[in-house]
Amino acid sequence: MALACKVGDLVHIPQSVNLIDCPPTDDPQLTIPLRIKETTAPELGVVTGLSHYGYVRVFCNGTNWSVKDGNIYALPIPEDRHD
Repeated sequence: MALACKVGDLVHIPQSVNLIDCPPTDDPQLTIPLRIKETTAPELGVVTGLSHYGYVRVFCNGTNWSVKDGNIYALPIPEDRHD
């Protein structure tokens, strides 16, 4: 990841990234995915969970997905928006 992500962060998901629908508690590399979607255009998502297996859970287009953490980029918070 370009920037370390936390739950609730808004992230950029580039084109041609595989989004994997699998149970959130399992290692996506060791489970049979229910669905796989390749992004056809850049997408925005919200981080909903972090994994120790190199994947991050994101909410994107109404669905929760697992995506490799090296394939997403945290969007910076504008300076005037810090709370």
